[in-house]
Amino acid sequence: MLEARGGCALKIFISHGSGKDAEVVEALGIIAPELSDRGYDVFTDVEKLRVGQQWSPALYEEMYLCDAAIVLLGPNTIAESAWVRREAEILMSRRIVRSLKTVIPCFLGSSSTKTARDRGFGALLTLQAELGQREKNPLPTGELTRRIAQWVLGEFAPVAGPCGESAFFEWTKRVSGYLRVARERDYHSLNDMAEALCCSAEELLHVRASVGAELFLTHLLFRSGELVQQGQESLLPAAVAALRASLGTGRSGLAAELMPSWVDPETAACFVPSPSCSEEAPLILLRAGGSWAAEQHIKRALCNAPRAFTSRALHANGAIPMDESTPEEELLNDCFAALEEIFDIPPGYTLDPGLVKPRPGCREYLVINSSGHDLEDVASVVNSLHKDYPWLVIVVLHPEPLPAGKLLDDLGLARAVKVDLAKSLEMRAYSFMRSLEDVAGIAS
Repeated sequence: MLEARGGCALKIFISHGSGKDAEVVEALGIIAPELSDRGYDVFTDVEKLRVGQQWSPALYEEMYLCDAAIVLLGPNTIAESAWVRREAEILMSRRIVRSLKTVIPCFLGSSSTKTARDRGFGALLTLQAELGQREKNPLPTGELTRRIAQWVLGEFAPVAGPCGESAFFEWTKRVSGYLRVARERDYHSLNDMAEALCCSAEELLHVRASVGAELFLTHLLFRSGELVQQGQESLLPAAVAALRASLGTGRSGLAAELMPSWVDPETAACFVPSPSCSEEAPLILLRAGGSWAAEQHIKRALCNAPRAFTSRALHANGAIPMDESTPEEELLNDCFAALEEIFDIPPGYTLDPGLVKPRPGCREYLVINSSGHDLEDVASVVNSLHKDYPWLVIVVLHPEPLPAGKLLDDLGLARAVKVDLAKSLEMRAYSFMRSLEDVAGIAS
């Protein structure tokens, strides 16, 4: 899959002759701003990094870390620019070893093929011929500059997403990786998925683009998941099912990545306390029937990042104590057992608050189902745990209605953030998740 530098946007390197050819200037003026508008990080100012006989290390960095490249060539550029030839050689060498999938050559204006080959642009000429002979959207030859520029833009789908944060971008890249595998196995598979999503004609054009199509389609998949929030039917399960032939068992990984897409991002944000609140005993009071709802909100809040959190959920109370423990003591003991797993306590050791510290880059969650417990007992246990583990995020599942503010004050739970998940949404979300599991072959 494409690896984006900095995790914020796919990077496009445009090599050009810096004003040596009017056609190149015209094409650059069309291509660069449009790609920027589509969400790409476009690098064009190569001339500033060509310093005397020594190339700036930054220029090498731009070429070796870009996700795709465009080489704009006019007669004067071909005849006079050793710099552009050298850039073309580096970019094509990356393509040969498959560290750069997309290099687009654009020969603009009148220039003989022999001159271009003699000047060292033979590999780009060969690539141009391949692009001109392909069945789908071949590169136009002998056309006006504007027509060629528009063809280039057709190779890049919009990739700007609904959220600019790097964690979300990394999430979309993981999803797009599954789509890239499917497309490599069957070129038409993503088109089948897009049709299952009832994409418009314009969206289908973007799905067929050479660069960014997988990320573009990924955002459409997330949008489809969000329809659950709006009370509409999501076509996402049908879209995943469309990859049955091309992705095989990989559908289960794709479905797992997309599962939390139904959760409202703003609501999910409540499940990630800000760093300034790390010592304030983070507590979420969630009106929901099952711990799966809490898990989905946690995953959505952390963009489903691998190893970003550990969590354990306690079942609703229904068992008769095996000894003379009070219900509060029984609940506290259950919490301690869960914390041993959350904090990864080695076998044979007991939980020691003095030895347990928060782990960098990993949030720790305990989900307590209050059904069958007195709220007073739950409050006492939560406050006791937070005295020893103030960074632990505790999520308390509570049946409707949620407790009023005064009651929470009296119980010492005034800090709780209340999240009221409508029962109708919880039912739709559960049905959506089961449908995804069915088409992906995930065992319940």
